[in-house]
Amino acid sequence: MVKKLPADCMPACQSCSFFKADPKEELGFCYRYPPKVMHLGEGDFDSLFPVVARDEWCGEFHRFSN
Repeated sequence: MVKKLPADCMPACQSCSFFKADPKEELGFCYRYPPKVMHLGEGDFDSLFPVVARDEWCGEFHRFSN
């Protein structure tokens, strides 16, 4: 018999220490690296951390510890 891990134990953004989101939201921000600077045109710039879904994942997962 193969044991299935609960969703909150999987290496997904929702259980990564770099992920921050409002508890009611499905999307949040990844704070693994500094924000990216975006050119908005006409000399306007902004910076933003990547927006990711709770169930996404990457190769740099770091489990959140209490």
